[in-house]
Amino acid sequence: MTTQFDPDAFIAGIRTAQKKVTIFLAADLAGELSGVEEDLELLESQNEDEEQTLSAGAEKAELIEKRDRLQTELEDSAVEFTVRALAQEQVEKIGREARKAASERADQAAKEAAGYAREECRRAEVGDSKEIKEAVRSAASKASNAILSKEAGLHVLSHAIVTDTGERAFTPEQMRDVSEGLGEPQMNKLYGAFYELTSTDPGEFVPKSQKPGPKVED
Repeated sequence: MTTQFDPDAFIAGIRTAQKKVTIFLAADLAGELSGVEEDLELLESQNEDEEQTLSAGAEKAELIEKRDRLQTELEDSAVEFTVRALAQEQVEKIGREARKAASERADQAAKEAAGYAREECRRAEVGDSKEIKEAVRSAASKASNAILSKEAGLHVLSHAIVTDTGERAFTPEQMRDVSEGLGEPQMNKLYGAFYELTSTDPGEFVPKSQKPGPKVED
């Protein structure tokens, strides 16, 4: 017996793609950990061909204790965020609104960049007016686009990161503060998760041996 397709039930069963991303608040500890690891490697290489002394053993034990403590502190600072996919139409709408809101800052950045470009041309003794004009235009365009692109990305991300209840975790203004505090590597993890969700077919995660779902009959 063929089951009649129910479009309302189908729509009600759709769930937005989402992914968990772990971010570390105490990112500064990563640099300290790296330094401790380097000290450990150096100490071990120095003692490789020599008989380990009591002081060297104590120094190694101290470094290991410090490494373990820093690792624990770093792990304890972990916060898990949920990043969800957004419809392309929504992304475009958010982007337009973000670029409009940042237009004055983008114009100011373009003006400042144009001034720097003119000054650089003067220092380099560039006399060709067309070359100067192109350098100024290019610098202004890059500066403006950098502001607009960053703002669009932050606004989109502020809609994509949600709490366990599905509510937005940050406003665009808060997302800007988060970006400045976390730094590029960790922000790239959040952006990467979002773009992965919007460009990956969920079917790619289903084993190829998996039988196809039921056919929809007309």
